[in-house]
Amino acid sequence: MMEILDILMRKLKKEVDDVILSYGVNDSRQIKFVDNKIVKTGVESLSSVGIFVAKDKKIVTTNFKEVSNDDVAETTPHHFEEKDVDRTVKNILKTLKSIEPNPEYMGINDKKFKYKEIEDGYDSKVKDIDDVDFVEKGINASIKEGAKRTNGIFESHVVSENILTSKGVEYGEKGSELYFSIRSFFSKDESGHMNHVGRVLKGFDIEKTGGESGRIAKDSKGVVNGRKGKYDILFSPLAFAPILNSIGDSSSIFSVESGMSFFVDKIGKKVGSSKVNIFDDGRLKNGLASSKADMEGVPTQRTGLIEKGICKSYLHNTSSARRHKTESTGNAGLISPDNWNVVFEKGDSKFEDMVKSIKKGLLVTNVWYTRFANYHTGEFSTIPRDGCFLIENGKIKKSWKGIRISENVLDILKNVKDVGNKQVHLRSWEADTPIYSPYVLVKNCNITTPTK
Repeated sequence: MMEILDILMRKLKKEVDDVILSYGVNDSRQIKFVDNKIVKTGVESLSSVGIFVAKDKKIVTTNFKEVSNDDVAETTPHHFEEKDVDRTVKNILKTLKSIEPNPEYMGINDKKFKYKEIEDGYDSKVKDIDDVDFVEKGINASIKEGAKRTNGIFESHVVSENILTSKGVEYGEKGSELYFSIRSFFSKDESGHMNHVGRVLKGFDIEKTGGESGRIAKDSKGVVNGRKGKYDILFSPLAFAPILNSIGDSSSIFSVESGMSFFVDKIGKKVGSSKVNIFDDGRLKNGLASSKADMEGVPTQRTGLIEKGICKSYLHNTSSARRHKTESTGNAGLISPDNWNVVFEKGDSKFEDMVKSIKKGLLVTNVWYTRFANYHTGEFSTIPRDGCFLIENGKIKKSWKGIRISENVLDILKNVKDVGNKQVHLRSWEADTPIYSPYVLVKNCNITTPTK
């Protein structure tokens, strides 16, 4: 395939100003389980070619994917082979003629760098694990803690990616990925959910994840409808993940320039309490999305987004950095700057001490249906699920359901009262960006209930 990409690069360079080509392969295995039983196992291999070209500030992107799995021997939208090169070039040039230029486009990276490998980015043992035994350990740990049944999924991946650019940048990278998500039930409305991600087997404790899910489900028994009002909320890492995801998205210069960010004109200004330190870290050890370079070949880095409550930086690619007279942060995707891993720096407080400090509040272990009413101002709402507990005078009193958090991200940041001393690396279905977060205590959050 790399020979074909070399041919494609040579032909495109004669016709356009900038080219980025990527070739990736993802060999994955997946196990789904329902009611404590494994119901499906699957093996899949996905290969993809990504193409970015620019000429006279006109930009075209496209991709080709090929999938093979154990259900369908081959489902191929397009076999990208040498015979397709001329047709691809012809189609790209035709498309370029029909689109308008982007006056803000300032080109791609033209520098060459030396790259450092990601620490704990690849584990050769991942491809050899006994997936079924692995998952059963997680299920059994949940049942041991008191859950009656469990549902969930386990995925393992071995991935490789190669990047070529018309500026002479070329690099390749290999990695492994692990993802385990388990939802445990004591009864229909009494549940607990936890997931965990990583790149290597060391430290990937599937029994700990399953056990925590089971404990939350057991503790949720006797759930009752909650009451509206103002409450201090202790967010678990899983519950805080969608908020961190939105913070990462709003930090992209693409979101800022499109007016879809609550950080517009906030650089150098206070946006949170002094306990808020949030980073985008493309080099996070064992980080699920960590990479040694972005799509332009710029080395990744740790970029401070909010430091001691002060908004510090937006995420840039080369084009936006030139436009704003700054440096790329190493976050280039094929279209716009993207996050790697969003990290909330841990604090000094133990979980138990944070609970004891709450006079009237809630422990929220998970949320869903996180929706923004206004991306520019940061107004959103989300529904607690899978273990939401009323706290009174430092003690957990009962399990709640039927409530909604209606808040503003900037208000939440300003009201961060305390930060836990342990972080969890995860990715939720409401947070595509991997996050690394501790428990976060936020004061004076608005809780609403359904109107009748």
